[in-house]
Amino acid sequence: MKILLINPITSERGMFAATPNLGLGYLATALRRNGFEVDVWDGMKKDMTRTKLEERAKKIDYDVVGIQVYTCSIEEAQGILNLIKSLNSNIIRIIGGAHVSGDSENALKQLDADYAFRGEAEIGLPKLLKKLKGEEACGFEDIHHLIWRDGDRVVCNPLEPIKDVTALGIPSWDLINPNEYPNAPIGAFVKSFPLATISCSRGCPHHCTYCANKLTMGNVMRARSKESIIEELDLLYNKYGVREYQIIDDCFTSRRSLAVGVCNEIINRGWKMNITFPNGVRVESLDEELLKLLERAGCYSIGMAIESGSQRIVDHMKRHQNLEKVREKVELVARATKIRMTGFFILGYPAEEREDILKTIKLAKELPLKRAQFTIWIPVPGSEMTETLKREGKLNITNLSSVVLNQINYVPEHLTEDELQKLLRRAYLEFYFRPKIIFGLLAEIQSFEHLKNILRRVKRMWSARD
Repeated sequence: MKILLINPITSERGMFAATPNLGLGYLATALRRNGFEVDVWDGMKKDMTRTKLEERAKKIDYDVVGIQVYTCSIEEAQGILNLIKSLNSNIIRIIGGAHVSGDSENALKQLDADYAFRGEAEIGLPKLLKKLKGEEACGFEDIHHLIWRDGDRVVCNPLEPIKDVTALGIPSWDLINPNEYPNAPIGAFVKSFPLATISCSRGCPHHCTYCANKLTMGNVMRARSKESIIEELDLLYNKYGVREYQIIDDCFTSRRSLAVGVCNEIINRGWKMNITFPNGVRVESLDEELLKLLERAGCYSIGMAIESGSQRIVDHMKRHQNLEKVREKVELVARATKIRMTGFFILGYPAEEREDILKTIKLAKELPLKRAQFTIWIPVPGSEMTETLKREGKLNITNLSSVVLNQINYVPEHLTEDELQKLLRRAYLEFYFRPKIIFGLLAEIQSFEHLKNILRRVKRMWSARD
């Protein structure tokens, strides 16, 4: 079997970063280990177009196409499903990804595919293909995380997160070569290109109401071994020339022994690398000793998941963090290291009032942050808050492609859409239009291409309502 794994071109309004696709990289490794021939077509790579995808599909006789689906790219995904079917009606079409995991019951109703997977598919996908080839004697109900049709009924097999994530190996980096991606990193600012994203663990034990990660990776943190992580870093460092690494775990610093072990190994090997945490870390997991070790290993930037300046809203989000402790930790980072911090904040959370948002803006300006990201609350399919609003009849999104950063899909009861949009712009203006912030950002621009990507992000954010 020849398999093509696809990440559709995300709409310009939704694409804020373009980095190597770890999800497809891990799937490719799992399929190769089971004897399948795999290609990856990632729409985030440089110079990718629908025409080029069509040419690839016509040129090579694929047996299976797997498509990664995000909520904002659902229309593009359906377009590719239609394209594939028009080229060869016998190709098996499979979907997966964050949207499928968040809205599993409707996945095969929203998209014209043969099968779907929710959560991790490294075990289930090879098993399904072997069954379809007649090499695996099992029922569809026995396939890990499969979504399938039983007559008119759609069946979602139980979620059972993979326990030993080290056994999955490392992504097939030859298929997601870091040198083939544009200079558009997560978080906009980095020190060097090319860069690679790294995942050292899966799962998160927290229950934040705005997040649906539990439906993709589960509520139990499962860490890779230090040896596995170092093997991957060694490959990227020496074969692909990567010197910038974005660790995208939800909880890397929460598993302190792993963080310490990885940092010490990097230091002992004499690797000169830049490390960032663009997805944010749990602020309470940081201490001075760990921070200084991270800095010695090359960490120069950390995202701080603060989310709100209102303790009432933080509690409603089930963040289980105290804002005074957050202030202490952020000030500790500034005092003990030179690590730059980006504060992450959500505006327009359903329980918010105007005063809550003003408290968030005030806190962001008071903290020693170099950058701040203010994001309109996103109704992520499967998250507790989204599902609550849907049950109450307060949320009905007909255009799923609008579920992107800073697109307003829901307005809290005590605000208007115009007020919320003005508050978002006020947050950015008050935070960034300060000389120390402006000059700091200008000093971080690496190239003309980098500058163009930053300006494009600013334009999208500013015109998100249009």
